Amino acid sequence: MRKYDFPFAHTLVMRWRAERAFALTFCALFVVGFGNSMLLAVLPPIARAISLPDRFVGAVFSVSALLWVLTSPYWGRLSDRLGRRPIIALGLWAFAVSMGLFTLVAAGGLARYYGPIACFLGMASARAVFGAIGSATSPAAQAYIADTSPPHLRLRQLGALTSAFALGSVIGPAFCAALAARFGLISPLAFTTGLAILAGLALNFLLPKAPPPERNAQDTQLQASSSAWRLARDPRVRSYLVFGAGISLAVGVLAQTFAFYTMDKLNVSGSAGAARSAAGFSAGAISLLIVQLLVLPRIRLDNRKLMVLGAGLAALSVVVQIAAHDLIGLMASQALQGMGFGLARPGFSTGASLAVKPYEQGALAGLVVAANGAGFVISPLAGNALYEVAGMNAPLVLCIAVLAGLALFAFTDRALRRANP
Repeated sequence: MRKYDFPFAHTLVMRWRAERAFALTFCALFVVGFGNSMLLAVLPPIARAISLPDRFVGAVFSVSALLWVLTSPYWGRLSDRLGRRPIIALGLWAFAVSMGLFTLVAAGGLARYYGPIACFLGMASARAVFGAIGSATSPAAQAYIADTSPPHLRLRQLGALTSAFALGSVIGPAFCAALAARFGLISPLAFTTGLAILAGLALNFLLPKAPPPERNAQDTQLQASSSAWRLARDPRVRSYLVFGAGISLAVGVLAQTFAFYTMDKLNVSGSAGAARSAAGFSAGAISLLIVQLLVLPRIRLDNRKLMVLGAGLAALSVVVQIAAHDLIGLMASQALQGMGFGLARPGFSTGASLAVKPYEQGALAGLVVAANGAGFVISPLAGNALYEVAGMNAPLVLCIAVLAGLALFAFTDRALRRANP
């Protein structure tokens, strides 16, 4: 029986396959968001329980972020040649291995089997696995969606995919607080390891192959001779990537210091500190989720305006955080921050995606993911060092300056104005 004998049935099957494919890529980024937000909430209390200095917590994330930035373009480019599905699944398996190793190291540290320095080295090594290989999931997933969505739906589809990370960030801290309170600080780590294994299995066996992007002989020749890092210098995408790296710096500083800021401002520690910082992370993630799922599909702003508005709102959120005196105030600042970043990040990532050709989507997705991680190379060290040396508000003042500067940059940059007249 030929497929066109029953066109309506064929259409239903194709729609079901597309929805299943999106759901699976959504789940992949959800798991990564879940695990990372959980670590941001649970690692500071673990570090203080094993007498690990605050700046070492930042270094754990910096090692992973550096490898993430260096390898993401490679994985995105490789997915152009090998296909999206195996690269997405490889990243999830690496994430599972990384979380399993991290769980063992943290458990040993809390049990006093080894000292703080050995614990730091083990944690940094476990995160290095995620940074080097786990970075494969995000660029391949974004390129998969770019392959399967038409240009006029690209903002909605990529925004919805990005919201998967936000949804994971909502549920991650909530689970973290509940599990840590009932079963101890190690339980969220073990739970995330199992979740990553299940997601890897689902991707391996259920995700349909994406159709290869259309290209002519010249496109194929150009793809073979090009590199992701060469694309980063291309005037079509350079300004978008600069903006993305700046947003990443601010996100990194704010995320890495928020748990410490919450514990010190509210004078709490241990599981109580994890629960309160988790509440703040959840407020920000819920706000981001609402913006990306409900607001973005309904507003008619071009990518540059999204970048300007998003960076401005994020700067305002940091002012609110400094002025806050209780948990409600801190949660309000995080909600406003989620709104800002929920507008800014889809603005720059979609603008960059629309600026390149179909055969460049994998390389571009790798660069976008690298830009999103670039700030985390220095922000954990810089943010925590400023926090310890210059006071708890010093990193926040730095973020206000960075975000205000990014809003001005997006408003005045000529390349962005030409791309979004």
